[in-house]
Parts: sequence; C-alpha cells; structure tokens
Amino acid sequence: MAEKLAESTWTGFVKKQKLELDDKPLVKALTAFDKADESKPEARLAALDDVVAQIPEQVKGLVKRKKELGDKRFGEVKDKLYALLEEAEALQKKARAAVAAAAAAEKDDDEEADTPALLTTKMVPLLRALRDGKTRMHALICTAGKNTAVLVMRKTIPASRRKLLAEAVDAKSGMKYVVGECMFENKTLTFTVQSSGSQLAKRVRQALLDQTGMRFKVKVTGDDGVEEHDGDDEGDEQAGVQGSRSAPSGGPASAEQVAYVQRLRKLRERYDQALKDQHPESTKLRALMGFASEKADGQKDYVAASRALESLEKLLDAPVTRAGSGSASGSSGAGDADDAVAGWQVARTTAVASLKSVASKVAAARHASSARAIVEINELMKKLNATPDRQQQVAELQRYLREDAVVSDICELAEDIRSPMLRALDRLQTQLTA
Repeated sequence: MAEKLAESTWTGFVKKQKLELDDKPLVKALTAFDKADESKPEARLAALDDVVAQIPEQVKGLVKRKKELGDKRFGEVKDKLYALLEEAEALQKKARAAVAAAAAAEKDDDEEADTPALLTTKMVPLLRALRDGKTRMHALICTAGKNTAVLVMRKTIPASRRKLLAEAVDAKSGMKYVVGECMFENKTLTFTVQSSGSQLAKRVRQALLDQTGMRFKVKVTGDDGVEEHDGDDEGDEQAGVQGSRSAPSGGPASAEQVAYVQRLRKLRERYDQALKDQHPESTKLRALMGFASEKADGQKDYVAASRALESLEKLLDAPVTRAGSGSASGSSGAGDADDAVAGWQVARTTAVASLKSVASKVAAARHASSARAIVEINELMKKLNATPDRQQQVAELQRYLREDAVVSDICELAEDIRSPMLRALDRLQTQLTA
C-alpha cells in the first residue's frame, strides 16, 4: 500500500521511532505540499519537485549516521523515505499531466507574437492537444542543408513566419519550405504536406525533439503519394536517462537548450571531421564533447554544456600543431596534465554512459526497489567530479571508487566501471604531484 504523502506521515513516524533528525528542509517541503491547492497544478508540481529533491538529501544524511542508528533502525527509516519518494514521484507525474492539460486548454493571447518561443515552449501544449486524434493543425517545415525546423499552429501560418524558421535553421539562403497539416493517427504524429514527402520524416522527428524535447513516431505523406515513417517509439520521453527523478517528460525547451542544440549542430560536422583527420587534440575533443553531452542529456544543464562546446570550438579554431613541430611532443608539464585531465573525463564520461544504461534497465524492470536503485545510481554519478584539480580530490575519488558498495554492485552485476576510472585517476594524480 502506498504511503500517504503528508507532513504528518513523516513527522509521526519520526516521533514514533524517537528519532532526532536534521529534517527541517524535508518537513518544510512536505508542509508546502500539504498546503498546495490541487486546483492549481503548477504550484502543486513545484511543491512536489521540492519534496522529490529533499528526500534523497535526507537519505544521504541518514547514511552518515548508520552506525549510530544500527542496521535495523537505519533500514526502517530509509525504507520509509523511499516509500514516500515513490508516492511523491507518482503524484509528480500526475501534476505534470495536469499542468500540460491546463496549458493546452488555455488560449494563448501572445500566440501571434513573432518570437522563437513559437518553435519551443508554445508548441508543446499544441503537440499534446493533437493527441486526442481529432484535432488538426497547420504545419510549416523548413529545411536548409542538414538543418530542419518545424512550426505547428492552430491558425493558418502566415508567410511572415518563414523568417523565424530561417533563423532557426541558421540559413540566409537555400531554404526550402514545406506547407501542410498534422494530426495524430494510430499513435503516430502524421504530417500531410503539399509537396513530396520524401526524406522528411526523420528530419521532422529530430527537429521536434530538438525544439521541444518531445519524441514522437512520425509519418509524412506527400502529395505525390509517397509515405515515410520514422521512429519505433511513441510519447514525449526526453532523451537521456534520469530514472524516476528525470526532468519533466516532454518539458518545454528553454532558451538555453535551444542555444545548446543550435551550437551543437554547427560544431558536429567539424568535430567529426577533426576526429577523422586524427586531430592531435582528439582526446581533449572527445572529453569536451562527452562532458557537454552528459551535462545536456544527463543533467539538463545546458549552460554548462554550451560552455563545454565553446571550449571545443576554440580548440578546433586553434592552429594545429602536429608532433615534431612547435613545442616538443615529448615535453612534460601543463600539456601532460591537460592530457591526464582529459583522460579522466573520457573514462568518467564512459562510466556515466554505462550507469545510465544500467538505470534504464532498472527502470524498465519496474521492480519494487527500482526507484531506490535509480536514486543511488544518480547519486553515484553526481559524486564523480568532472574536474578534480587537487591531489586531495583525486584521492577522495580513488577511495570512493574502491570502497563504495554501489560501485561494487555495478562492477559485479553489470560492467567494470571502476578499473578504467582508477587508471585514469592514477595518471592524473601523478601529473598533479609532478
């Protein structure tokens, strides 16, 4: 039976157990949830987000007192917290759906404003409204080179909107515009366009994901009778695995996210070519791209991800110095230290990718302990410092990787993430010592 999420549930349990805990932030979050009006889904969702954030923090504090509490008592308190977390996440999912429904039903007075938000936040409730299978909306697709942008609106889309789409695909010429309509059919977002539908489905699907964070199964039917399909899944799950504490599924793309995606589009081809040409700084390039991907897909920190891409771009713009020219390739010093840092970031990024894969499988298993396991995996990823620059930080990471029970379980049951990271840390420690 699910725990009732309420301040009284937790404080009553603490009182019964005769515990003295530093739980004021959690009690405050639960109290705010108690006061949240169910008829105001946005406020209720904000309160639930706070509860979901505070419970793992409480668990972390509890772990430090495990010896003091004893195994049995520690286990009972931790189980209580995870039970509350599961209920909070279930209510959080419902609150998100309520917020989306309210947004879809609401008339947007600013709909006609010529703003990039028409391609991101303002399009999310429209795409959700299409799911009733009865609504049809107007669509305008713009392609230029490898880039694509999609605009969906209730009203006929005026020609003046084409400038907005051209800016989104970062083109001043060579744009191709495709006019059409869209609706949901058989769990598929279907576009009927007034031109050939060839080679559009995949581009439209990716553009929708980039602009809104929503992933759909897409079909495009052209006036030439050609039909194209792309995507095996349906829904609005966001890219990246966050387990049961993910960002709101299919949430609106922020300005920071759009800026990151646009910058990534511009750099991707240059990055791939640099690796193909065996760029002398390939290790650093891979580390920066991996770091940016993790920040964006894993943590939804698009500001940090963009900063990483900025560093990557500067590295690509810098004059290429091959071995044997410029400074000696065998010299030691800052270059070796930089390589050691990049080596750690590559090992860490690889480990994080493995952990996300494990989290996906755990979530799919839908076991009673899945939520708890995902929280522990997320906590593990957070502890892997991306830029340790002091011996003490390296030593702490080494000790943590050798002693942590979750790391041991992952290595035993899934994949050895420990050894590659320890090797990278050993090299980094040597460079920091030198």
